Amino acid sequence: MFNALLHYRFVANYKLKLKLGLEINLKFRFEQSSLLISHSLDLAVNWVTMAQSKPLLVVAIDIGTTYSGYAFSFQHEFLADKLKITTNKVWSDGDNHLQTSYKTPTSVLFDPDGHFHSFGYEAETKYSQVAKNKEEKNWLLFRRFKMSLYKSEEHFSGSLQQQVPDSEIQYVLTVPAIWDEDAKQFMRKAALQSGILGDQLAIALEPEAASIFCQSLLANSRSHDEFCDADDISRNGSRYIVVDAGGGTVDMTVHEVMFNGELKELHKASGGGWGGTQVDDQFTDLLVKTFTVKVMKEFGKHHKSDWLELEKEFEINKRRISSNDEQKFTFRLPASLREVFSFQSKCSLEDQVAESGLSKDVRFTGDKMRISGKVMQSLMKSTIQNIITHVETLMADPKCRGISHILLVGGFSESPLLQDEFRKNFRSVNVVTPLDAVLSVVKGAVIFGHQPGAIGIRLAAFTYGIRSLSTLVDGEHDPDKLIMIEGERKCEDIFNRFVSVDEEVPHGMETRQRIFYPAYSGQTALELAVYKSTVTKPKYTTDPSCLKLGSFRVDMPDLTGEKKRKVGVKFIVGGTELKVKAHEKTTGKIFDAIFNFVTK
Repeated sequence: MFNALLHYRFVANYKLKLKLGLEINLKFRFEQSSLLISHSLDLAVNWVTMAQSKPLLVVAIDIGTTYSGYAFSFQHEFLADKLKITTNKVWSDGDNHLQTSYKTPTSVLFDPDGHFHSFGYEAETKYSQVAKNKEEKNWLLFRRFKMSLYKSEEHFSGSLQQQVPDSEIQYVLTVPAIWDEDAKQFMRKAALQSGILGDQLAIALEPEAASIFCQSLLANSRSHDEFCDADDISRNGSRYIVVDAGGGTVDMTVHEVMFNGELKELHKASGGGWGGTQVDDQFTDLLVKTFTVKVMKEFGKHHKSDWLELEKEFEINKRRISSNDEQKFTFRLPASLREVFSFQSKCSLEDQVAESGLSKDVRFTGDKMRISGKVMQSLMKSTIQNIITHVETLMADPKCRGISHILLVGGFSESPLLQDEFRKNFRSVNVVTPLDAVLSVVKGAVIFGHQPGAIGIRLAAFTYGIRSLSTLVDGEHDPDKLIMIEGERKCEDIFNRFVSVDEEVPHGMETRQRIFYPAYSGQTALELAVYKSTVTKPKYTTDPSCLKLGSFRVDMPDLTGEKKRKVGVKFIVGGTELKVKAHEKTTGKIFDAIFNFVTK
């Protein structure tokens, strides 16, 4: 159902090392010449209808940096058992083979004509085939990015066993907590362009979704040995940190369980680009050190299929790395890599390894390369240390006192070495990896779609307000802000504050209504410009701490009352997005807009 067409001024396949997901997003945005995403679904229901009658079906889409997947559940299933969530277990690779996996690689392939060809395993398999045949010219394979909505829904729709009216489907799209407004708004706009109405799309923060899943798991599976140490985090007053360690990012949130079972945010969601792909970059550096930059560039350029296979082998071995120094890891060395080395180098492979200082840890036997556990551990150490340092910072914050548990979720959390290092460094708390850690986010997003108020209280990431005019007061206002309007002295760029940074806001809370007036008697529209600030009480929207989120227009065609005409404005806060509602009093019309609310 999703069709996509992208034309680029660059060929990403020739890059030896891929950037992390967000970096690729930004590169796409600045280097793409056009982007067209279309969706064939006809979706026609508004938010009011959805709020009054719960959706029959909730579909969550988790576009990860390295792997993507989806999950869904019907309303009657959710009411009977929150954890009765369907996830796909089998993906086609396009070559009459099935891959048994809950997720598929975040890879999208375009043919030489620039048309969308395939997604996931199918895309990688097809590209490997054309690369082996030296026919990959003008085929474009993009991997490890988080801007794709192409194939997840198409695959999902085919897995439903019954028809559901489009208007009864609630979509939930997961995003990293550390993404800024531009990235999140870009995701929403992509969804809108694809045909999903904004009223049927909710944005879920990945660590929040994982936290919601963990609470539901505790309520339903106390007998599971894998999670028995975390039973008490479901009790009133329990405090814990969720570390969502994925492929590209590691996101964290700190929650407290309230008396009604809802969650309260104690610290704004945070994190960094310390996911599993950083370890992949370290492996690439190891190969460069072993074989030289020149050899690896040539290998990556002319033997892409073999390079993909080598990456896949590392992905499998990476999941086995533990604190055991005696481990050995074996990789099949592509014959093409040996050939490139022989052609480019004047010395033997063994001499090159000795020169690199790796002779004790990297050995070659036939077509196999064996790497010591010590070296494999070293590939992960800096990434893991970044994660641990950030958790230490959170735990030292007075707002986070009383933390009893750290929950490790996400694909990278299944790393034995990551788990070992966490338990070694945080002995005063329980470190737990729940059952289905890799599916915590997407399953939690489904629950969030059914129960959007699961996070009962959030902290405002910024101060939010609207740019406005005020009567200029000498000695109080900056004289440079003076503007004369119909003979009156006005001060422009006033930051009219609605919500303050770090303010506790319950889910769905409406702020007090503020009244705004037109500046001119004959004004037929009022532009409401929404701003955010990092400080509690900004004075002007031009202050260095302020940034414009966007604006929307309120039409005021009836001039009766001239400058006394009123527009009432409210902010609806406490969700993952900020909603602004304007009520034009003369006509009674309602205007609204959505902005990101929870990004720090």
